[in-house]
Amino acid sequence: MITHDLGIVAEVCDTVGIMYAGRIVEYGTLADIFDKLRHPYTKGLFDSLPDIGHRRSELKPIRGLIPDPINLPTGCAFHPRCDYAKPECSQRLPAIRWFSDTHYAHCHLYDDTDENML
Repeated sequence: MITHDLGIVAEVCDTVGIMYAGRIVEYGTLADIFDKLRHPYTKGLFDSLPDIGHRRSELKPIRGLIPDPINLPTGCAFHPRCDYAKPECSQRLPAIRWFSDTHYAHCHLYDDTDENML
């Protein structure tokens, strides 16, 4: 199933793949993604959800615009919008980083560590 509705994902899915610009940037079980997210885009998705308990709270949208799929940025396509971008993010695609048998992300934040940097 493909959706932007994380509520539906929580109700229907056992495993989740988070995609940005045509690539899976994070993959894991529902608990991995909802409780131990690792990619800045995944964090941005959750941060941009409205807080129904505090209707007057401001939304926190992901800054910037979605890239043109025909002319993607070099390196990680999310780097121009990422609050955690490092110089290497604009230069090369990040390698896969496994956090468990079921959970991985593609992000340079974890090049030197497996710690949760978000």
